[in-house]
Amino acid sequence: MTSTSNQAATVHRFYEQCLNQHQSGILPEIYTEDAILHTPNGERTGLAAIQETVDGVHAMFPDHHFKVEDIIVSGDKAAARWSMTATHTAPIRGIAPTGRPITQNAIVLYRFEGDRIAEQWLQLDLAGVLRQIGVSIPGAPANR
Repeated sequence: MTSTSNQAATVHRFYEQCLNQHQSGILPEIYTEDAILHTPNGERTGLAAIQETVDGVHAMFPDHHFKVEDIIVSGDKAAARWSMTATHTAPIRGIAPTGRPITQNAIVLYRFEGDRIAEQWLQLDLAGVLRQIGVSIPGAPANR
């Protein structure tokens, strides 16, 4: 397998095994020990922080399912576009659970060291999720 296909396989493995199948024990095979996670909420570093983030996804959306829509790999970087379907069963930004189905979309950029992720930048469509659970966002279209 080439490095490019290894990187794409690593990204797929994270979403399928770690998130969809709840196999977070594989995180050290996917991320470097000092991996950096950049999110709209700030920066977190290390495997323990990534584990907490994964645990948070499982707690907030117990019935979640991630689907990797696209992956592009170039050099030591990869970009992925994914969608997640779930049910709103935990508070989101102070909004009580509604039981409504949601779809969240995101784009993630990864930087690899060898075949493991060393850095990750995540951009989520939180406004889209808020609209799906009934939150009115000024200046935004009612439906997309």
